[in-house]
Amino acid sequence: MAASASERPQFISSNGGNRSFSNTPLIDNSDPNQIIVPEKKSWKNFFAYLGPGFLVSIAYIDPGNFETDLQAGAQYKYELLWIILVASCAALVIQSLAANLGVVTGKHLAEHCRAEYSKVPNFLLWVVAEIAVVACDIPEVIGTAFALNMLFSIPVWIGVLLTGLSTLMLLALQQYGVRKLEFLIAFLVFTIALCFVIELHYSKPDPGEVLHGLFVPQLKGNGATGLAISLLGAMVMP
Repeated sequence: MAASASERPQFISSNGGNRSFSNTPLIDNSDPNQIIVPEKKSWKNFFAYLGPGFLVSIAYIDPGNFETDLQAGAQYKYELLWIILVASCAALVIQSLAANLGVVTGKHLAEHCRAEYSKVPNFLLWVVAEIAVVACDIPEVIGTAFALNMLFSIPVWIGVLLTGLSTLMLLALQQYGVRKLEFLIAFLVFTIALCFVIELHYSKPDPGEVLHGLFVPQLKGNGATGLAISLLGAMVMP
């Protein structure tokens, strides 16, 4: 699994200089095997590297996650919160390992699988990955279409087309620079976070019940195990 010394990215330091947040590349270096790490620690450098984090966070606040969370909350209130806590801790570890693997080797997980396994295991992994992507995307597309139907009385089939079109429009933003896409995603994430704060104000959850649900594991009632598995699968991903 380990890459050779020549294939691994080399970390070098740089003062960075004055750099705008437009289309100017964050790493001004022609050698793809070198990753420039700024020596000066500042909020500007911190936010410059924060963009990919917002892109990753979208995986945790998609309609599929919302649907699973709403169903768990409606049926079991705070009893399954401990699943969220455990899954969040596991997700932090896995995401950190995946990020470190990509930074050190310069390859993503699929490239490592292709390099390490033969054709048959790679084909099986590809099939499983495609099935997982389809199973993940169908509820997201259908959920968005139903949301448009409930909010604006748009027919479901038109909502499906609009959802696909919005995805293509987001991908088209990349030709104007990744920074603009990151800014848009960050704006949407902060908007969703603001909505969560407003909902928290209106729902007024009981702090004692919340703490009990977070730190006292329990699986009571029919379907609790299935929902727990759904919550775990929605949170833990490389």
